[in-house]
Amino acid sequence: MKYCSTCSEPAQNTMVMCAQCGARSFSDMPHVTPASASPPEVIDDQIQPVNTGNINTLPPKFNGNASGVGVVPEGWLASPPTPWRRYAARMLDITFFGYLGFAVIGFVYYAVAPYSADKFFSIFSGPGGTVLDLVITALVGCVLSGAVIGLSGSSLGKLLFGLMVVDNNGNKIGAVQGMQRDIAVYLRGLGLAIPLVSLFTLWIAYSKLKETGSTSWDTDKNCVVWHRPSGPGQYLLNVIGIFILILLNAAARVLNAM
Repeated sequence: MKYCSTCSEPAQNTMVMCAQCGARSFSDMPHVTPASASPPEVIDDQIQPVNTGNINTLPPKFNGNASGVGVVPEGWLASPPTPWRRYAARMLDITFFGYLGFAVIGFVYYAVAPYSADKFFSIFSGPGGTVLDLVITALVGCVLSGAVIGLSGSSLGKLLFGLMVVDNNGNKIGAVQGMQRDIAVYLRGLGLAIPLVSLFTLWIAYSKLKETGSTSWDTDKNCVVWHRPSGPGQYLLNVIGIFILILLNAAARVLNAM
């Protein structure tokens, strides 16, 4: 018995042409077509990380509208979230970049139009001046810190409190998208930095972060926040960051009193 090399039809040893397809080539074994490979089955929606040297690769996994996590470098984590470190880093960035931005604006304004600058800055000493100061300082701080974070992935606050903002592929998000993200933080997370409003918006943001692992501004911009694991070194950096925040606020009070 022999078999057609084309269609595997059995043929007699004396046959010179396949009766099924007309081919003239035969073999001693039937031709077997390999079965097509089936895609891997995902059981219970659990995907295990794959260790590839210094990089842990996690295929994107979506929870509602939350962004998937791409590549997380060694020494960093994408979950669980760290709400209090994120909040402390935000406060330090707003204070540092807000005061820095205001100082630059004041220097340029007084150099160009000192009389007009006097009239402008006098509004912060009038009724509601403290709230207005908070609102504008937070806005300036968010714009500047957003640009820095977009270009570098980090900032003073995030560097000390062990945070990094990237896209789903681990790339920098860019200055424009960084500023857009921080403006969203200013509106939805800080509530324009208005004291009572910010308590409400911060609680909503905290609840969403704990529930889904992502804030609304990170989900909208497809951003991921990495963080360093907690440990003695990170605890020390946390203390340094809080100390710097206290010093900045103390210095601001002294300058305002002068």
